Amino acid sequence: ILVSISLTIAATLGAKKDLATASGFIFAAFFCAGIALSAIESRSIAPSQISRLYDEGIINVGEPVELTAIVSGQPESTPDGFYLTLRADKIRIKTAERQASGTVALLARTDDNQVKKDYEALDLRHGARVRLMVMLDRENDYRNPGALPFTEYLERKGFDATGVIKSPLLIERLDDEQVFLPLAWLYEWRARLEKGFTAKFSAETAGVLDAALLGNRYNVSRSAAERFRNGGTFHILVIAGLHISFVAGVLFLVARWLIRQRLFQFLFAGSLLWAYVIAIGFHQPVARAALMFTLVGFAPIVRRRAHSLNAIGGAALGLLIWRPGDLFDPSFQLTFLSVLAIVSLAVPTLWKMQQTGSWRPTIETPYPPTCAGWFRILSEALFWREREWQAEMAHSNVRYRLFKTPVAAKFERWRVQNLLRIAVAAVTVSASVQIGMLPLLIIYFHRLSIASVVLNIFVGGLMAMLALAALVGVLLSQISAWLGAPVIALAEKIDWLMIHMVDPFSSLGLASIRLPHYSGWQATIYALYYLLLGILVFALARWNPLRPILIFERAGKIALKKYLRFAGLAFAVVLALIVLHPYSAARPDGRLHVDFLDVGQGDSALLTMPDGTTVMIDAGGKPNFNRGEDDDAEQPFERDTRSVGAGVVSEFLWARGLDRVDYLIPSHADADHIDGLNDVARNFKVRGAIVARNPSDDLEYARFAATMNDAGLPIEKIGAGDILHFGEVTAEILWPPPNADLEAPWRNNDGVVLRVRYGARTLLFTADIERQAEAEVLKKDVDLRSDIVKVAHHGSRTSSTDAFVRATRPTLAVISVGRTSIFGHPHREVVERWRANGAQVMTTGERGTISIMTDGKDLKVSTFVP
Repeated sequence: ILVSISLTIAATLGAKKDLATASGFIFAAFFCAGIALSAIESRSIAPSQISRLYDEGIINVGEPVELTAIVSGQPESTPDGFYLTLRADKIRIKTAERQASGTVALLARTDDNQVKKDYEALDLRHGARVRLMVMLDRENDYRNPGALPFTEYLERKGFDATGVIKSPLLIERLDDEQVFLPLAWLYEWRARLEKGFTAKFSAETAGVLDAALLGNRYNVSRSAAERFRNGGTFHILVIAGLHISFVAGVLFLVARWLIRQRLFQFLFAGSLLWAYVIAIGFHQPVARAALMFTLVGFAPIVRRRAHSLNAIGGAALGLLIWRPGDLFDPSFQLTFLSVLAIVSLAVPTLWKMQQTGSWRPTIETPYPPTCAGWFRILSEALFWREREWQAEMAHSNVRYRLFKTPVAAKFERWRVQNLLRIAVAAVTVSASVQIGMLPLLIIYFHRLSIASVVLNIFVGGLMAMLALAALVGVLLSQISAWLGAPVIALAEKIDWLMIHMVDPFSSLGLASIRLPHYSGWQATIYALYYLLLGILVFALARWNPLRPILIFERAGKIALKKYLRFAGLAFAVVLALIVLHPYSAARPDGRLHVDFLDVGQGDSALLTMPDGTTVMIDAGGKPNFNRGEDDDAEQPFERDTRSVGAGVVSEFLWARGLDRVDYLIPSHADADHIDGLNDVARNFKVRGAIVARNPSDDLEYARFAATMNDAGLPIEKIGAGDILHFGEVTAEILWPPPNADLEAPWRNNDGVVLRVRYGARTLLFTADIERQAEAEVLKKDVDLRSDIVKVAHHGSRTSSTDAFVRATRPTLAVISVGRTSIFGHPHREVVERWRANGAQVMTTGERGTISIMTDGKDLKVSTFVP
């Protein structure tokens, strides 16, 4: 009803030529239509959908189900297996079978050659019907402020659930569904090309090619991906607008060479473009870019001008009608903002520069450009053609002199003007994209790339060269390995150069900086940023440097100039507030805050002192299964997956508005405690680390020490009897005893036991100590009574002895453990032991972040999950 009313009013106002008000009502109509479509989309979940069965408790957590499904697309290879995308058909839960719908992504590992052969024998290609036993997962693993909920991640990817196939023996191959044969051929072509990359290139180069050309990012190494991120060029690995524009441009050039009629050119190039989009998985960013390019290519066919803003708006409108929820998808927002920034900032700026630099007096433009002196000089240096003007003067009856910057003639004589013009255009485009996406880059990625303005120019060109060399190399290798070898070697060199171009910037600290974001009502600063940017963009669009200022317009122009100067100054202030973020973190409130984070199977706690000093005790990390392995052995390929320290702990700190953590205290050297501190040290400003042991022969500690050394951060050593002072808060080290032996191990029973006291309140941190260390601490005859105890070793039965529990007598026992633990933590008898001694027991796996706050007298406890 509201949509109909708004459109009727808009039509009436349009007939009366009141276009501004009519536009407002059209916008209101679209807004109401979007809300209605979003409501329809949210209600359209079928009763048989896997996500709904899971959310309603029909599918239980950790319960195996029998799933009958059809393979959708080719399996996506990973270094140690492959991912299957399945369209559900039926599901058996215990003994009851029912219809099912939705899409699940399952990981199958192929570490063993026999297992790999068994999977190959199953022939799991597109359209294959299978029946398998699997445990589906849809639970949020890390529940902390700032962490992306797993359910939201699944919705963005279009999946209802994920799971791991334990063995090929759990899969029964059924018949094949009828499929569209050309689509199956496309998938097979993609799979063959991916195998060709794997066979001909190194793992790192093949991973980059798989990501940039075929849309499979599972094979990108972590080191390569981090370099791309640091340089702000990670979008090279994501098939989207840049790639589609390149592919579409090549296809349209080939079509023009082969075909004369414009309609058939469009159909030929468009068909191949969409075939490529489908072959690489029809991901949302790719579909958006292809749709925009299709609209631009279609406009001349119907004798219309291909206006960029119309193409962007049409593509966005069509996609939002299809999936309204995409409006809140970061990928959707970044895709359209980047294109919009190029169209509204870069293109007009370059066009004004071209007009200014190439100006000469004509009937249409009789007066010199009215612009800033630096803008005129730069424009003339790039666009003024002295020789072309002199040739024109030689054939003209009119004689006059033009005073242009002498630099232009020198550039033209040295034959560098075209090159410089391309460089400035590339920098302008890159800078415009950075300006347009800045708030979203900080909100979603907490990264401001400084080097990207320059690196994007070269990395984009190198990526095009790499793609061409790789495809030619693979093709020539089919004819002769000798012919293909030089081209493949060239591709390897290009890939190395492209990946390592950021290294000089990183060594100088100029690659990128990590930034927190504003939250709550302070986040309105981002809306103000775009409002002011919109005003400046509008002014840029209206500005014509070649239009003379008439006498009666001068007063208005002066007023407008002052208004724009104020808008520009306000924009600069808002930009500084976003980048410098002086108000993102909460002010010290005189209270001690302790946050126990949900890091799965691991420990992590952030202490914020009454004066604002921050101390991080552990930061989680990967489970420590590799202790005792040969450190000199060749390290296996490391996939680009977000670590706990980066994806959980750092995200929590950024959500708190922090850009610094004053002190890091690893309780001991197990990876599930110390590994995440490496990411914290890299992502935040840190004053130093405090350790009880420094064993150089321990792999995990050696990595931590190397990270601290690279960052130029000191490491201080402590032992039992030492007291750390943070204003009115004291932290007394109760264990382990001091040890001067540099090679002393740092295992569970050497963990740092820390008693934190503020006023009348006490908190006890017990690391992973076990019975032996607990007994030694009790022998010291120290008063262990505490209000809060961080239970040792994740609630393992190897800790929390009766004597130790009775000695501490807390009101709250916090167990840092995952939602599910492969070790069975916390053990039931340990939980009951703490409860029997009067403590309320909370686990981070169940409650998410557990937050404690005290002013030294009162004690308040809150949890992320109520």
